[in-house]
Amino acid sequence: MKKLILIQNDYPSTGKSTLAHCCSRYLNQYGAPHQLLSLVDDAGEDRTGRVFDATSLTVDNLLDRLEECPITILEVATGMGEFFEKLYQNEQLDVVLNEASVSLSVVLPVTSDHDSFDSVMEAAEVYSDHAEYTIAHLITSSYEDDDKVWDTSYAARVMDMFEAVELYIPEIGMHLETELRSRHASLNDALLDPMADEHFGKDFTKWMGRVMGQVDSARQYLFGEAFRPTTAPKPAPAKKTRAKAERVL
Repeated sequence: MKKLILIQNDYPSTGKSTLAHCCSRYLNQYGAPHQLLSLVDDAGEDRTGRVFDATSLTVDNLLDRLEECPITILEVATGMGEFFEKLYQNEQLDVVLNEASVSLSVVLPVTSDHDSFDSVMEAAEVYSDHAEYTIAHLITSSYEDDDKVWDTSYAARVMDMFEAVELYIPEIGMHLETELRSRHASLNDALLDPMADEHFGKDFTKWMGRVMGQVDSARQYLFGEAFRPTTAPKPAPAKKTRAKAERVL
């Protein structure tokens, strides 16, 4: 069965692109066939066939793309979540996807702001029990307080009913942020760089390792049987240790 992974939240700055690229990077480590698509406000003159807007996304062309790979990650840009949800309801995509042997996972990144929980409630109402849910928390320096805000929310109780899995995406930290700025690069630029470990240093490697660990912990839930690895990820480089010289008395 194929897998469609929606990454959506109409609240801005929740890290949708970062999360989409991290999932893609994880799958690349295993050589697992997949594709990353985007639903945006205006696709412009995109010729890749991987960027859709309200005028170009139809049920037929979505199904055509889903046929191409066992796993499709669809990043829904801020403001386009409502459009996709209406398409899902109006076109009865729950039935269409089931007939096409495509299972749906909805990944909802949230922040400590209550307003970012609104999209969680809307998604639960639209997709109901026709989807599996993952909540991705963007950890900040006030993580403990952030976690309490979510844990005491009604959205969290709703997600508990759907047995949602939770991921915790760490912040990049001051050193990596400085390195990115010095190279005039964004985090997404780094995530798209196959040589990022060399170009952005140990802080990127450390952060990436923590994120990959989170994705790995939810691999079965996120990707299911559509996860078809063709290779093993490269082992992390061994830490260099300085041998202690024997002291001669």
